[in-house]
Formats: sequence, structure tokens, C-alpha cells
Amino acid sequence: MKLKMNFKSTAFALLAAGVAVSIPRAAHADRRAFGFTYEYNTMPEGGVDLELWNTQSRAAWDGGPSTLGWKMEVEYGITDHWDLAVYQSFGQVHTSDGAGDTGLGYEETSVESRYRIGERGEYPVDVLLYLEIAKGFGTGLGDIEPKLIVAKDLGRLSVNANLIGEIELTRDNGEVEAELVPGWSLGAAYEINPNWKIGAETFGEYEDSSAIAQVGPSISWAPSDKLWIAGTLAAGVTDAADDVTGRFIIGLGL
Repeated sequence: MKLKMNFKSTAFALLAAGVAVSIPRAAHADRRAFGFTYEYNTMPEGGVDLELWNTQSRAAWDGGPSTLGWKMEVEYGITDHWDLAVYQSFGQVHTSDGAGDTGLGYEETSVESRYRIGERGEYPVDVLLYLEIAKGFGTGLGDIEPKLIVAKDLGRLSVNANLIGEIELTRDNGEVEAELVPGWSLGAAYEINPNWKIGAETFGEYEDSSAIAQVGPSISWAPSDKLWIAGTLAAGVTDAADDVTGRFIIGLGL
């Protein structure tokens, strides 16, 4: 079984990126250096970005399902320190025998907000507060995911850590139950020049008494202030993790 790109979603993302390069805008894009780790960034006041996410994973090289996650996100800067985003998420599963295959389908709607404390370099470490609320399709329940994001710039090197406390809400016999799923990500990126950043990150969570952890290299390219592309290709380092996961994100300034 091969890890396959979803042609339609990938082609649409690349087409949108090409169109957006020609669209003028006043504010700089919320550029990212990693596929998974969040940094000390928010949208500038009045800025609007469109982000297209493509995440693919393979459970095992010798078998198991491959999954695709596709997300479209719109971000808006309320102030220079506080932004708001809304995104729609879709998913697809492919299995070697076809028995568990699903088409690309809608999964959830999420609302995300970020707030930066202070200015970059004002304190010993930069701190950002993050909150996401997700509503799953076909259910009255969802997830609540707060993050504490801390970062430190050391010249051209940026080190970023995310502490995550996802709360999963489920219904059992008419009663709502909440489960805490702790997670983390840690990434370091080096700016080669204003257009290119390279780095590495690790990310994961602890669920059902199992640690799910992955690690891999990242790369980010920003050919203009209207467009950036970031990606990570990670390998599983624990038994419960997928063998490989890849994500690329295209950011378009509107």
C-alpha cells in the first residue's frame, strides 16, 4: 500500500496559491515554520489570511489504513495581539483491501483564538495563549483545546514549545463525559534567509495509557508577503504512533 496524495484537494490548494500571489494586500501573512508546532505569531490588526492544510498519515508500512485530513481556515486580526479563526475540516480513509475506505467527508467546524502577551523579546520568553473549540459533524458534542505556547528567539534560531490539554466530550447513556488528553509539540527552526527556514519538530499526545509521539524535519518557504508554504514529514517513535505523517500548509494573504 502506498501513501497517496489526494489529487483534487492538492490541485485546488496549488491553484489558489497561484491566484493569491497576484492579489494585493496590506498586512503580512501569518507565516509558519512548522506543520504542527505553533509559534509566537498572531495576525496583524485588520489582516486576513486563508490557510489550506493537507495532512496524510500511514499507520504501518506493511499494512493498516492511510488517512487524509484537509482543512480550510480563515484568520482575522482583531488587534495586533489578538486574532480569531474559523475552519472547516474534512477527512478520508483508505485501506489496503478497500473494506474500510471512505470518501472525503465533512468532519467538524472549529473556532480558534490566539492572544500574544507582550511584544517579541520583551520578556525572557514569549508567551501566547491559544483556545480552540470544535463541533463535530452529526453530534452535539465536540472538543475544547487550550494551548500554552512559549517561544524564544536566539538570533536566527527560534525555539517553540506547545503544552496542550485537549478536553474530549462524549455522551455515554445520556450523560456527558469529559476526558483530558495531554499533548505537546516542540520545534526549532533556523532562518537561512527571509524566504527560507529549516528545522525539526516533535509532537504527540498521551491517550488510553499510550504515548503517541512523532518526530521529523520541517521546511518553510515564503516567496512573497502574500504567500508562504510550510511542511513537516514525521516518523512515529512509539508503538502507538502512525509510522509516517506528513503535513503541508499553504498560507494566502487576502
